[in-house]
Amino acid sequence: MKKLFFLFFSQSFLLPLGGVGGGSSFAQTGTEWDNPSISNVNRETAHNVSIPMGAVTSQAETDLSTSPYYQSLDGTWKFYWVKSPTQVQASMCAKDYDDASWSDIDVPSSWQIYGLHNNKPWDKPLYCNVAYPFSFNESTYSVMADRPSWFTYNSNMPNPVGTYRRTFTIPADWAGRDVYVRFDGVGHGYYLWVNGHRIGYSEDSYLPSEFKITDYLEEGENTLALQVYRFTSGSFLECQDYWRLTGIQRHCFLWSAPKTQIRDYFFTTTLNSTYTSAVANVAVSLTGLDALAGEGTVEVNLNREGSTIASTSSATSSFSDGQATLKMNVTSPLLWSAETPNLYDLVLVLKDGSGKAVDVRSCKVGFRDVKIRNDGALLINGKRMVFHGVNRHDFSPVNGRAITDEEIEEDIKTMKRLNVNAVRTSHYPNSPIFYDLCDKYGLYVLAEANVECHAHQKLSSEERFRYMMVERSTNQIRWHRNHPSIFMWSMGNESGGGENFQYVQTAIKALDKTRLTHYEGGSQYADVSSTMYWDYNGIKNKGETQKDRPHIQCENSHSMGNSMGNVREMFDLYEKYPCLTGEFIWDFKDQGLLTKTSNGTEYWAYGGDFGDNPNDGNFCINGLVRPDWSKSTSRSNSRLSIRLRANSASRTRWRSCPVPLTT
Repeated sequence: MKKLFFLFFSQSFLLPLGGVGGGSSFAQTGTEWDNPSISNVNRETAHNVSIPMGAVTSQAETDLSTSPYYQSLDGTWKFYWVKSPTQVQASMCAKDYDDASWSDIDVPSSWQIYGLHNNKPWDKPLYCNVAYPFSFNESTYSVMADRPSWFTYNSNMPNPVGTYRRTFTIPADWAGRDVYVRFDGVGHGYYLWVNGHRIGYSEDSYLPSEFKITDYLEEGENTLALQVYRFTSGSFLECQDYWRLTGIQRHCFLWSAPKTQIRDYFFTTTLNSTYTSAVANVAVSLTGLDALAGEGTVEVNLNREGSTIASTSSATSSFSDGQATLKMNVTSPLLWSAETPNLYDLVLVLKDGSGKAVDVRSCKVGFRDVKIRNDGALLINGKRMVFHGVNRHDFSPVNGRAITDEEIEEDIKTMKRLNVNAVRTSHYPNSPIFYDLCDKYGLYVLAEANVECHAHQKLSSEERFRYMMVERSTNQIRWHRNHPSIFMWSMGNESGGGENFQYVQTAIKALDKTRLTHYEGGSQYADVSSTMYWDYNGIKNKGETQKDRPHIQCENSHSMGNSMGNVREMFDLYEKYPCLTGEFIWDFKDQGLLTKTSNGTEYWAYGGDFGDNPNDGNFCINGLVRPDWSKSTSRSNSRLSIRLRANSASRTRWRSCPVPLTT
């Protein structure tokens, strides 16, 4: 593992070597799910989320479904559930296997929630905070150790596996193109099969995973199958305070690309000291150049409201190993901030020797920078920031982890109505559309990797988990780094202070030097210091003594019951001392599941309501708003915290939280 790790760092900042097999051929044994040294087999290396568009336009399109090279796989699949991996049959993934007797299931969905709604005899939802709902062998880290009989997942049901199947047909106009399948989120590990061929394996429940399937396709109808495991070695790093749910829980789709394609790109900005001019840098990675007809060209255009602001181009012959950085000068750029979320359209076009457009990619981008002032203040676009933030789970009260795009948008709109200006993606990457909407509406994002081993924090010192921990941060960066809303990368949550995080920090900086880094459990490794739930005197002392870097309360003001009454006093400190940057309330919304009693009465369920063990009861009911966004007592107290004292002690006025401090 150590040798592989250093190879990882020796590659380019755009497309470094992936995990075990990351994009390369690797023999499969079918036991990878229980091996912490293997996080994926034959999975494509992470890259920007964009896919080819159908034509050259001046406007970037964030809705991938508008592309003629996109085919959704959402919908009804066939599903077969078993209690244990010993009951898994590879034959169920054969192309012509008869699945007529299987259950139907919605994709995306959490199978525990779907089963609950449809009276299926599958495992039920389980909520716990700091415990693993499985036992493990500490010498091998197998998740199949003997369980206490009172566990939900005991010897009678140690590790359920769900097999999914569906068919698809490739459009005729995709002929001659490479075809990929992407799953935006599958937990907690899965094998992929196409037409009876086992393609690969993937872990990390909350990042996209992608496989190239071109060579396994047939004319006419094709069969896609997944075998999804309830617990895998990846589950060790997914011990978050939430409902433990499983399945194909986010969107999935097929997409195609030309043999020569724009595989990745990274947009950054260099702003002058007065923020009146900038250089836009676009690092581009091409693959398959040998298949390009003639001398090609890459054109980069930066547009706004249909007008070209800046453009540049480069011959493909000037690319080194398929990579080059193109630069554009921009005068008087409109800056992106949570208060003024100005966005530009970045459009990249790859042309062949005849001038024909071969590949077109686009996304929304923004001009902003993040710096640390010499007194420890955190600056965005030169202004000192105090974050009125919240922690947010990607969670639906109706469908669990399968939150709809509309629910995500309502979460963000509710935050804006509450004068929230920042959000921490606790404690894993969110659905890709979440970042698009934060760019659009204006929210500062503390983007957290899917790393939490709360129940066994010594794993951050365990070398066998080092690669997995590094990979989860670097993959998050590659998928999401073009979003201006993301101002800081978080390495994870509540996982001890082991030296693995030093490797994570080094890997993050190798990919992105434009943002700061965060990890509360080991601030010595990160760019900022961080605490949770420090009291008034502790924060006051930090403000008086720390001068070299910012300090963040990444969790505070635990929003449970009639709480948060003294938040205003804390913000008096945050606003007074330069190094203090505010806080992120725990948390935004109650994690209650909409459930019915035996007589049909609806209620919000919490831990233990489904006979789930171990569980942490109602500790998931601690949001500023209730599961349906209705008011809570904590919400009212939170709004009171944004009052500012006016000159007269007898008067107060309201201030919208997103306004940054200028001192």
